[in-house]
Amino acid sequence: MGWHIVQKLVEGTGAHSTIVGKYWITAFFVLRFLLVISIAKASWSGDQGDMVCNTLSPGCKNVCFNQFSPISPIRYWFFQILSVSLASIIFSIYTTHKLALVTRAIRQKKKWKAAEKEKAKELKTQIKSVKDSTGDGDDTVAEKVVAEKPPPKEEKKDDKDEEVVATKLKSDHPPKLFLAYFFMVVLRLAIEIAFMVGQYFLYTYKFIVPELWQCRHWPCPGVVDCFVSRPKEKTIMLCSFYVTGCIMIVLNIIELYHIG
Repeated sequence: MGWHIVQKLVEGTGAHSTIVGKYWITAFFVLRFLLVISIAKASWSGDQGDMVCNTLSPGCKNVCFNQFSPISPIRYWFFQILSVSLASIIFSIYTTHKLALVTRAIRQKKKWKAAEKEKAKELKTQIKSVKDSTGDGDDTVAEKVVAEKPPPKEEKKDDKDEEVVATKLKSDHPPKLFLAYFFMVVLRLAIEIAFMVGQYFLYTYKFIVPELWQCRHWPCPGVVDCFVSRPKEKTIMLCSFYVTGCIMIVLNIIELYHIG
C-alpha cells in the first residue's frame, strides 16, 4: 500500500493546525507508522503459522486460530491508522478547496482593481481635457465631481472582511474552516476510542498474549492445546499500542481544550 500518500496528505494538515495539532501529527507518524509498519509487523505474520495445535483433526486448527485471532492485529491496526488518517485527509481536501476559492477571489479582486485604476486614469484624462478646453470655471466643477464620487463598494467589503478575520476566534459565529478543524479533531478522538474499545472486546486475550491457548470449539475432539509463537514479544507490542493509543487520545483532548 502507498502509505507515503497517506503520510503526505496528513502532513498537509500541519499548515492549518495548532501547536498541539503539530505534536499530534509528529506523534502519529513516530508512534503509529514507525511502530506498526516497521516494528510490530515483524511480530505477527497474520497466518496460522503463529499457532501450533496438538491435533490432527481436519479443520480444528483453522477454527481455533479464527477464535483466537478473528483478525490479525496488524491488519486491525492498519485499518485504525487509515481510519484516523481519513479524518485528516478530508480536512486537508476541504482546506485545499477553500484556499483555491480564496486564490480565485484574490485574482478577480486584482483584476477589478486594475480595471478601476484604468477607469480612474481615463476619468482624469477627460477632466484634464475639459479644463484645457473650457477654463477655470469648469475646473471647479470637475474637481467637485471627483470629490463627490463615492468610494467603491468592494473597498468597504475588504474592511469588513479584515475585521471578521481579526476577531474570528471571539465571534459567536466561527468561520467554516475553524468548525471543520474542530470536527476533524472530534472525529479523530471518536475513531481512536472506538478502535481501542473494539480491540479490547474483539480478542479473547486483553493485554497479555498467552503461551497456551485451549480451544473447545467444534470440530475439535474435546479440549485442544494450541501454542502461540513469540507470546512475550507480541505482548510487548500489544501493550505498546495500547499506550500509544492513550497518548493519541490525550493529545486530541488537549487540542480540543486548546481550540475551545
